[in-house]
Amino acid sequence: MTESYVCPHCGRVEERPYRVRLIILTCADCGENGRFLHESIVARLEDVPEPRRPEDWSEMALDERLQYAVKEGLLDVSFTGPI
Repeated sequence: MTESYVCPHCGRVEERPYRVRLIILTCADCGENGRFLHESIVARLEDVPEPRRPEDWSEMALDERLQYAVKEGLLDVSFTGPI
């Protein structure tokens, strides 16, 4: 079984045989180096209320959105079990 991780810049999905919140990779499609987020974290970013998002939310890379949401207390990624 593999887990899916999403490029923060272009959305390319990478499969890996382990489950962590994020992995740092250089994307084979866009060539950008970044924090590929586990697909479950990407899905949770959609739960951030629109009025609480900054104006440039849609232009932010996924990892930047995650940093903003955690910093502002809009998303908690701590867990005691599986993601």
